[in-house]
Parts: sequence; structure tokens; C-alpha cells
Amino acid sequence: MPRSSRTTSLFDRWSQTYDRLELQRSTYRPVHDAVVQSLDEENPHVVLDLGCGTGQLTRRLAERFAQAAVVGVDLSAGMLGEAVAAASDHDGPLPHYVRGDALALPMRTGSIDAVVCTESFHWYPDQGQVLDDLARLLRPGGRLLIASIATVTRLGDRMLRGASGLGGAEIKALPPRSLRTAVEGAGFEVLRQRRIPRLGLAAWPVLTDARRP
Repeated sequence: MPRSSRTTSLFDRWSQTYDRLELQRSTYRPVHDAVVQSLDEENPHVVLDLGCGTGQLTRRLAERFAQAAVVGVDLSAGMLGEAVAAASDHDGPLPHYVRGDALALPMRTGSIDAVVCTESFHWYPDQGQVLDDLARLLRPGGRLLIASIATVTRLGDRMLRGASGLGGAEIKALPPRSLRTAVEGAGFEVLRQRRIPRLGLAAWPVLTDARRP
């Protein structure tokens, strides 16, 4: 089975337990809070939640930006199934969900005002290609927020890639400086980077906040 298929299968299985309250509160809620806070002064018309999973953040963004079109994209049918089911029980503004690959996003050039990508960037096999395509999709002045697990050093990144690759789902957890270089290499201006505190022994994820000039 190709690596991408193994990764998708992993997330299809994970979707059944992904929304456990204790997991969301301790692991993902702090990341979502940081992203929403960073966009607080924006007034986007179209928001893309790339790698949206079960749609926890997508629904928050739809509520926060009620006049915007909020679109969640994920490759895992299992994750999207959970997202659609949760949206059907939701009283607020509803996002749109699309099954799609981060390496081949079916959207028009300059059609997006803000892209958020939380806890999925480290799974992408060609991160440079994804960043180039996001630069294409974002309008001038558009915001890009990537919250990704990040090792402290390049050696840590290489070790994690090797260990995770043995299971067929390689994790590319770029250290902050390397991630900044990659984002800038795609033509973005990095506004700030910071670690997001959360529970657990693993390194805190890094939020990279950037703008397309």
C-alpha cells in the first residue's frame, strides 16, 4: 500500500476516537484557541481549514466569521464523515466540507483570504509543494497560519522521520527556523512564530503566522 494510502487509513481509523473530550481539551483546544485569536482582527470572505479532521476548528471559524464561506478540506473520508455528522447537530453557521488532497487543492488562484492548517502539516510528504500552492490560492494580503508539531533541532526532525517512516506514515516535524525558511521560500512574510503550551511530554507545537505580500 502506498504511504499516502497508509496515512489516510490511519486517519480513517483514528476518526472514531478523535473527538474524545479529554483529547480535544488537552491537545487540540489550545492550538485552536491560538489560531482563532490570531485571526481575531481579520474580516475574511473565504477561509480554508486545510486538514480539517473532524471539523472542530472549522465549526469555530464558521461561528467566528459568520459572513464568510468557511471550507474544511481533508483527505480522510472517516474524518470528514465525523465532521459532516457533527455539523448536522450544530445550530450555528455551517461550514462546507470537501474531500481533497493538500497536494492538489481544487480551488481558484487568489480565491482565499485566510488558510489555517493545524496538526496536519507535518504529515504532508511534499511540504514545499503545499506551501507553493497555498501562495497561489491566497489573495495578496491573505493570512496563513500553520500550527505544527516541531522538533527543536534538525537532528530531532531526522530521527522522528526515520522512526515514523518505519510504520509507513512519515512525520516531518520541521524545527521552527526550518519551517520559517520554507514558508518564506514560498513567498510569504512571516509575522511571528511561537510555541503553543499544552499538556503532555512532547514538544509544544509551533504556530507560524504569515501573510502573502
